Amino acid sequence: MEVTRNNFRECLPLIDESIKKADFLVIDAEFTGIINGRDVTIFDTPQEYYVTLLKGSTDFLIIQYGLCAFYWNEAEKHYMNDAYNFYLFPRGRPGPEKVFLCQSSSLDFLSCQGFDFNKLIKEGISYMNEPAETRLRENLTERQKSYVSSNNNIPIPDENKQQIEDICKKVRAFLDEKKDDTMEIDRCNAFIRRLLFQELGNRFKKEVFVETKMLENKSRVLMVSRLKSEAEGRNRDTEKKDKEWEEFDEAVGFSKVMRMISQSQKLIIGHNMLLDVMHTLNHFFQPLPADYKAFKEFAHCMFPRLLDTKYMSSLPPFKDKVNSSVLEHLLATLSEPPFSLPKAESVQGRGYRRADDKLHEAGYDAYVTGLCFLAMHQHLARMRGDRPLRLPGPDCAALKPFLNKLFLAKTAHQDSPYMNLTGADPTPSRDHVFYLTFPEDWQRSDISQLFNIYGPVTVQFLDETSALVALVRREQARAVRSSLDSNKRVSLVPYVTYKAHGSRMPGQMERPQQPMTVSTPDLSRVRQAGKPARARPSPEQFRARCNSMSSPPEPPPRKRTSSGVFQVDELEPPTKKPELTGSSEEAVPAHDSPLAYSNGRRKAPATDEDKSRQESDSRHKSDNHIVDKFDNNSTSSCVTAFKESDSWD
Repeated sequence: MEVTRNNFRECLPLIDESIKKADFLVIDAEFTGIINGRDVTIFDTPQEYYVTLLKGSTDFLIIQYGLCAFYWNEAEKHYMNDAYNFYLFPRGRPGPEKVFLCQSSSLDFLSCQGFDFNKLIKEGISYMNEPAETRLRENLTERQKSYVSSNNNIPIPDENKQQIEDICKKVRAFLDEKKDDTMEIDRCNAFIRRLLFQELGNRFKKEVFVETKMLENKSRVLMVSRLKSEAEGRNRDTEKKDKEWEEFDEAVGFSKVMRMISQSQKLIIGHNMLLDVMHTLNHFFQPLPADYKAFKEFAHCMFPRLLDTKYMSSLPPFKDKVNSSVLEHLLATLSEPPFSLPKAESVQGRGYRRADDKLHEAGYDAYVTGLCFLAMHQHLARMRGDRPLRLPGPDCAALKPFLNKLFLAKTAHQDSPYMNLTGADPTPSRDHVFYLTFPEDWQRSDISQLFNIYGPVTVQFLDETSALVALVRREQARAVRSSLDSNKRVSLVPYVTYKAHGSRMPGQMERPQQPMTVSTPDLSRVRQAGKPARARPSPEQFRARCNSMSSPPEPPPRKRTSSGVFQVDELEPPTKKPELTGSSEEAVPAHDSPLAYSNGRRKAPATDEDKSRQESDSRHKSDNHIVDKFDNNSTSSCVTAFKESDSWD
């Protein structure tokens, strides 16, 4: 059943009935965007995952919400469903004005699925969270108290006195002529309307009734009506207050449905539902807390029984039989042996059927999620030797391993697959993960080659010269460290050390981005033999970095065109050697030399003797260029890495 602001009030009793009779409820939501800022990474802990998603959950909107209530038909011994597809749009007035972001990719996806954005804006049901509702209720109560009090009169500014006086004269003439029962006062801004409410009420309190009327084009006018008796005035005041409370009730809107669901304490099912839960709590209950532990307590308090079918399908006995846990793929898999989909019919116009095929409509996705849950539950029951057609209860033994664990999609293969709302989160070992710094012309293939003898690796690029690298063969971690410690072009730091130090890593400090300045008491400026400027790579040499998780053997170099399409480049990366000066007589010094390179970058002389010798040598070489001073504002050409989100489908 499709629900908009036009039929929401009449549907509310039906929704309440469906929630009360349901064995379990299924939810699904569509948003204006997913991620605002850094994307989650494959090595994030559940706490880091939550903090990363937190900003998006507050900046984006829920624009469609699906609710499907599954209840038991005792006569026919199968489940029935009541499904509702809500269009949601917080329109403000009398509710708070809502400022929100949207992601072009999300809106494009919804548009391709046939989402009706005109219906969303024109007919979307309003909503607000509890603090906003409380403030609005208090403001309305105070405003209505002021209707019978003249203590809140505001002085009329001198520049507005003549306008107010002219309008009052027109109202007086309207009353004296007795030709019409109503008159409109237009071309007034909000402040003038406020002054007119005050002055007309004071001067013609028992003769007219004044109210605001909104026209079809959303402009506002004052409507002045002639009162025939004092009793009519009191009735009009009562009607006005009742109308304001009706508008307040409409502004609260869909939030009432979510509070019904919370108060029911029913089992709530969702598919990959962490974002659904976060948005639901933030938009309909309370702003999400920054503290992760407080969030888990908050979520469990509002919804004490949550079950994520994506997490359920990722565990045995489903893990080995489900090739893809994407909702439509999961439905297809569970339709075939050894699984079977249960029968779940609906009363005409109250729910969905399999033949409807309305994927990515929130209500239908909720219905499909419910079918998948029933199919997996029945498979578990058959394995246990039971054959119950009806769910025995939300706290039954078969469901206990899956309750209150929300799937974390991008960390699942890194052993942190869920967020536990009622206990400790998984704490996977990161002994096989390293923070790697490398020359800025390196690409993913160079890193794969570096670790080639230790097996495949998973790479998460951080910037042009650093990445997180995980070994697939975890037992090789110690051998990798001992082997690469002597490599002067790269720096390898354990993941635990990287997290402890944050952005200031030992490898980074050994390879400063700006030349080191040497200060002596006798010199007013520092001079150093010049170093040839680094040329910007040509289009043929440039290879865009792929922030990929997979580790196929020797992938071809890739670059991205301006349109974003990957192309294969047959050229290998040029072998770059550090150059000291323009002189051909000088060679790269040994590692124990004061001028030795570390990780491909030059170190400043370590002693005064070295510095003096260097200056003397440079004065006797005519082809050396002497730099009078360092230019700290100079820039160097570099290869820009892809954002983390580029690798995610």
